[in-house]
Order: sequence, then structure tokens, then C-alpha cells
Amino acid sequence: MADNGIAKVQHYVPQFLLRQFGTGKKDQLHVFDKSTGRTFVTNAKNVASESRFYDFEVDEAKLTIEPALSKLESTAKPLLERIAKEDSVAGLTALERAQLCGFFAVQFTRTKNFRERYKSLSDMVLDRVREMSPSEEAFNEFAKGIPETNENHLKLITAESVISAPRDYGPLFNNKTWHVLTTTAKRPFLLGDNPITLQNATDMRPYGNLGLAVKGIEIYFPLTPTRALAMWCPTISEQLIKSGEQLKHLRSRAPELLKGLKDEERIARLAAAMTNGTPLAYEPVHIENFNSLQISNAERYVFADGENFELACRMLATHPHLSKGPRMRA
Repeated sequence: MADNGIAKVQHYVPQFLLRQFGTGKKDQLHVFDKSTGRTFVTNAKNVASESRFYDFEVDEAKLTIEPALSKLESTAKPLLERIAKEDSVAGLTALERAQLCGFFAVQFTRTKNFRERYKSLSDMVLDRVREMSPSEEAFNEFAKGIPETNENHLKLITAESVISAPRDYGPLFNNKTWHVLTTTAKRPFLLGDNPITLQNATDMRPYGNLGLAVKGIEIYFPLTPTRALAMWCPTISEQLIKSGEQLKHLRSRAPELLKGLKDEERIARLAAAMTNGTPLAYEPVHIENFNSLQISNAERYVFADGENFELACRMLATHPHLSKGPRMRA
């Protein structure tokens, strides 16, 4: 323990979530290290953490956001466990949902990858300025006015992002439609060390389509090896419900038009889940997509309650750049 009872080893993925993916009394996790391709087994307390990860200094004063994070986790833990147990978000009160939105917003910003992405953005800006500068002397003169991006500066800047996250990002989680996803122990969900992942099927070129507020965004968060939470742009649910209504209409009025229609049963099941709030049982192709997001977005580690990391090995063999988490690109 650190001074004043504050933990020295600080997790950027909550231990309670890591334990959900552990096995046995000691919460043993199977871990895949993307940077080395190595697989090992360890306790939940030993991974997704660094010494004094949330400690920083301001004018020689030593500060930390670790206690605030622990308090937030204590609030979110029973709510997430209840969702996984009940297979539903319907029982959440408005206050409980808001508390989870704050938790998700903070988790989105508290990770190692978030810090590395901020650093890569700073490096990218400096590289671009260097390219545009008429001389090295001109660049050096410009660079004098930019604060040094050392470890303490990174901690301070990202701590500010974590502190403001519930205000800045919380409403963007709250205005999504939430759905419980299910799978079986034979085809489990994986957990990455950057667990909130984003996906969007909407083509918005030349602009990016990944952002919490972007139309069509899909947000995913693992709860257990067999349960996860999807937070979708309302347009997705609206379209699925509309498709289900059209399908139902055709079945009663013109069933001959449905001959040869692909995925009729899947569309009906999706629409029913959206309408009734029932859990959505994922098929193998969707489980693989979910897990591929956890793998590609992880900064370094992927966790499971078993040792099957075949998908991770296959992805890294095909795309070696996935050995580290996503970075800002010009």
C-alpha cells in the first residue's frame, strides 16, 4: 500500500471486472500479450496495472485520482453484476443508469491506451510542424513554447480528462439504447485492457466514423465471459424494429415475397430483442467480431477464462501493427 492507504499498484481495468474472467478461488486469468505473442496465467491483481499510474505532481504537490476511481468502481460493480445476472437493463433506475454512464465515461479515458494515444497525438503534431518548418532552427524556436510531454505531464493531462469524463462523455453513453448480449461458455467473450470498444458500419468518408456522438456508433463492453453490454446509436434499434415490423407484415400479407430472403429468422430475433428488451444471443460470427474489437483495441493484454487465443494469434499474424493499441493518425 502507498501512503495514506492509497494503493501503490493501480489498475486501469477494475479488478472486479478482471475477476469475472478469472477461474478458481485465486481468480487466475489466462492472458495473451500482444507485444510478444506470449500466453501466461496470473492473478487478476497482477495485470492491467502499473505502479502509481494515477499519481502525479502539481507544483511539487503529490496528487492522485485513485481514491475517486475506487469509489466509482464500488458504485458500478453491483449494478453491472445485476445486469449480467438478470440479463436486462430494464431494472436500472435513472440514477443507477447515470452512475453507470459516469463509470463508462471514466473507463473510456482511464486506460493505458488513452494515455498512449494522447502522446501519439502530441508527437504527430510536432512531426507535422517539423515538416512544415523552413529550418530546424525555426522548429526549435516553435517547440520552446510547447510544454514537455514527460510522464508527469501525461499523467496530469489524462487525469484532467478522467475527472471531466462524466460531464463530457456521460450523456453520450446515456443517449444510446442498451442491450445485453449473451453467448455460451464454449464461445466466450474476451476482455481487453481497453475494454470499451467502438464500431460503426456507416461510411462517412472522408470523415471518420468512430466517436461516441457519431451517428450509427456501436459501443461494446464485456461483463463476463458469457455476457456483454451493447450501447447503440438509437438509429440502429429503430431500423431493426422497423425491419421486424415489415417482416411481420409480409408474413401475414404476402409470405411468398419472403422466399429466398436471407437472415429472416435473425432479423425477427433482433427486432424482438429491441422491442421487448430481451437479451440478444450472439451467433459465432458476431462473437468473433466482438472479440476482434477487444483484441485490436487492447494496448497490450487480452484476458480470458480459458487459454484459447487462436483469434488473437491469427489477427496479429495477418496484421502485425495490432501488437499495440490504436494510435492517432494524420
